[in-house]
Amino acid sequence: MHFLGRLISITISYSVFIALIERAYTVFIRLRTSNVQQKPKGIYTPPRPVEDIQSLHAFDYRTEAPIKYRPFEKKQHVVMGIKKSTKQDWIRIDRNYLERTALRKTLLAEHPEICVGTSEKANPAVRELYEEVILDLLPKRFPTMFRITGDVFHNIVNGTQHRISSALSDHASMLQHLAENVEEDFYLMVPDAQKEFVLQGFVACFPQGLLPSAKVGMSVSEIHKPVPGYEGRLKKGVNRCFERLERGQSIGRFNWAIQCNHSQLFLPFDGANTFKTDDSPSAKAEFDPSASYLRVEHHTLTCLPRTGTIVFAVRSYLTPLTEIRDEGSGPTLAEACESMPEKFGIYKNRPTWGQRVCAWLREEHPSPNKHDLRTSPATTSTGSCPFAQSRAPDSSASCPFAQ
Repeated sequence: MHFLGRLISITISYSVFIALIERAYTVFIRLRTSNVQQKPKGIYTPPRPVEDIQSLHAFDYRTEAPIKYRPFEKKQHVVMGIKKSTKQDWIRIDRNYLERTALRKTLLAEHPEICVGTSEKANPAVRELYEEVILDLLPKRFPTMFRITGDVFHNIVNGTQHRISSALSDHASMLQHLAENVEEDFYLMVPDAQKEFVLQGFVACFPQGLLPSAKVGMSVSEIHKPVPGYEGRLKKGVNRCFERLERGQSIGRFNWAIQCNHSQLFLPFDGANTFKTDDSPSAKAEFDPSASYLRVEHHTLTCLPRTGTIVFAVRSYLTPLTEIRDEGSGPTLAEACESMPEKFGIYKNRPTWGQRVCAWLREEHPSPNKHDLRTSPATTSTGSCPFAQSRAPDSSASCPFAQ
């Protein structure tokens, strides 16, 4: 019995020893991993310190020429072409500022239901966007144009002001103040429970072939559904772009098109970025390359630090084709138009404007017997949206991730 008792005592001591070793190891692992900063996917974590914003103390918008974006020089089509961006480059201001913002204010008054839309799901992101742009970026980046004194935001250039506390109490008002103070349009893609990004709010005074309210409630995938060919490489690229964009990060890209016969920026209807194909003599006589434009959209995708909403910002530029030709870039633009894939050329309605525009850009005289650069079926333009741009004749959306 004495031997058996000692054996039991030794066994119990060994078990206690092993348990203590396991406990110590567990504590060690927890202490070690607690010192490693982790970011659970889809869970909000405090954002990194906001990047320094360089103040432009000597900035004079009246002498600032519009940036000469020439994305056609790369001759890339149906690609995303994204580059990293920064918060201080989110908003661009030039000598057209007063004219453009005055137009936006008029459009807001005449078409509020088209230009502004929000929802309960978008409201937190609306407030965050307002705080990021109106309360932080503008007065820091452009101190000669914007100032905050107490509870009042001042636009020094046009003499307007608004009470911040009043704006913060109404989400539509916050969107309106954004639209009246900057030229960028904003589309709010809010993540849902399935981690899909859904359009839940917008402020859009310069939409191109898009009625934003018709797309509210649609996810990125749903918005792209009508786009032929989207289910392939482009869909993977768009999804990867949204998934990898971290809170506080921004990326930028460009989209461009030929805008025929007018300089309108407010085009909230289907097919506004194309010119309807019509072989009648009257349609041909109406087309005037010298009154047409290169329309470039600078796109910025920013993941808001607090809500995780991805803000799709669009800044539109119109450059007369006469300026493109005078600066010597006419042949390059003509070559870019000619190099469009067949379906992409149809989407851009090249059968109508292609041969004559390209000949004009090269300072040539188009043959009266030729209608287009190549044989292409006629098409009636349909709709477009800010999340789709490559399409066939019967599609109803266009994609900014495809140039």
